[in-house]
Amino acid sequence: MTDFASFLYSHAFSDMGLVRKNNEDNYLALPEDGFFAVMDGMGGGDAGEVASQLIRDTLSATMTGTADESPGERKYCVQQALHKANTAIRAFAETHHYGSMGSTVVSILFDPWNPDQALACHVGDSRLYCLRNGELFLITQDHTVGNEMLQKKQKIDKLSPRLLHVLTRVVGGGQQLHPQWTELSICPGDIYMLCSDGVWGMLDDATIEAILASSNNPQAITELFRQYVLSAGADDNFTILPIVVGPFDATPFTPDPIEKEESDLLLRMAEERVDY
Repeated sequence: MTDFASFLYSHAFSDMGLVRKNNEDNYLALPEDGFFAVMDGMGGGDAGEVASQLIRDTLSATMTGTADESPGERKYCVQQALHKANTAIRAFAETHHYGSMGSTVVSILFDPWNPDQALACHVGDSRLYCLRNGELFLITQDHTVGNEMLQKKQKIDKLSPRLLHVLTRVVGGGQQLHPQWTELSICPGDIYMLCSDGVWGMLDDATIEAILASSNNPQAITELFRQYVLSAGADDNFTILPIVVGPFDATPFTPDPIEKEESDLLLRMAEERVDY
C-alpha cells in the first residue's frame, strides 16, 4: 500500500478576508490518508459556515483511516459522504427556516494502489489547480451559469456578470446531487492547489502560476497567496491548500483478483448509488 505521508506535503490557510464578518470557508487535510478538500459555504446568517462544516465533518469521519482501503472503496466513501452531507444540510435549513443554504466542495483523492493516479471530485466553483513543469492547469470546471453556457457554446454577452457566476450545483441545493469526478495522472514535482473563489476571484492565472512556481515549500506558497489576496482587497473569504508531490515509488500494488474485481465494481457504481 502507498505511504502517502512520505511524498505528499501540504499546508492550509483560511481567512474571512477584509470585507466579510465571518468565515464560511472550511478545509480538510488528511495527508496520511491521501485526501484533501476545500469547502465554501453560502446562505444567510451562519448557514454557510454550518454547511461547509457539515461537509468537512462528514468527510473527515468517512475518510480518516482509509489509507489501506481499495481505490473503489475510497471513491465510494467520498461519494456517499457528500450525499449524506447534502441531506444533513437540507434538513438543517428546513429546521432553521433558511431559504437557501449550501456549500461548494473540491477534493483530491490519491490512489492507494497506484501512487501516480488520483481522482478529483468537485461541486460548485471551488477549484483545483495543478502546476507541472512550470505550467498552470485548471483541473476543475466551475459549475456556474456562465461556464455551463460556454460549454454549450451559448452566447453570454447579454448576461449580467452577477448572473454569470450563479452556481448551478451546490451541496445542499437539492435532493439530487451530482458531484463531478476527474481522473488525474500524478508526477513527482507536481504542485496541486485546492482553493475557494476568494483566491481565484482576486488573482489572475498568471499570478497564481507565479506563486505556485515560486517554491516547493507548501507553507511558503500558502503565505505568499495570503499576502497577495490581502493586497488585492480580499473581498471574500479565502482558503488555500497547496499539496507538493515529492519523489515516490511508482510501482503499483497488486491486489488479489477478488479484491481487484470488487474495487473496480465500486469505482463504476460509486456515482450511481445513494446507500449511506
